[in-house]
Amino acid sequence: MTTTTPPRQDKRGSSTVDRATVLGTIAGVLSLVVAVAAWQWPRAAPDKPAAGAAAGPAATAGAAPRSSAPPPASAPASAAGAAARYLDTVPAESGGSHLVSVPRQARSAAGPEQHPVALTCPSNQTGDQEHSVTYLLQGRYAELRAQVRPYYPQSSDQQSATYVTALIGIRGRDGELTISEAGRQLQATPGRPQQLTAALDGAEKLTLRVQCGDPTGTVILTDARLLSAGE
Repeated sequence: MTTTTPPRQDKRGSSTVDRATVLGTIAGVLSLVVAVAAWQWPRAAPDKPAAGAAAGPAATAGAAPRSSAPPPASAPASAAGAAARYLDTVPAESGGSHLVSVPRQARSAAGPEQHPVALTCPSNQTGDQEHSVTYLLQGRYAELRAQVRPYYPQSSDQQSATYVTALIGIRGRDGELTISEAGRQLQATPGRPQQLTAALDGAEKLTLRVQCGDPTGTVILTDARLLSAGE
């Protein structure tokens, strides 16, 4: 009986085949990994336009740039100026007969641009020792400011006493008008005008009273203004 011997396997050939198979598998896996990585890699963002470039149609040359900010609120036109009022524009409620034009010799210092208010001096006779002018304010003003400029002819005593007093009338709840002194100026002379101020808060009426040492004089108030609160 004949015995058949199985063929011997070539171990060297089998190892070569196995290595080739493994290398092929590794190469395939690497190719797949590279392909997946390339697909998932973030794409570069498109180039941004240069700063200042217009996003829309080109602007017309010379056109003003648009602003998204709201326009500033326009301020009221000269609020303080509108609230102040020169006394020479207010009609006298009483005593208007004592108001006169500025003497010609005094106009260089009390011209129209100074809005002068001129009162005659009293005769200093019995019953005529002061002259007063009253204005209706109706509580609209807070203060009176003026320069007191007495005028006396050259033949008179230039140092004659000149007194100007501001009186206000405030009406109470009972309807009665209470008169009180709000300011006075006792030192003004022709060569040295002085400031007169008077508080007018709540005053319905303002009375200016003048007293003079020489009846030939004229008491002039320049830049006499009625001011509202806050000025």
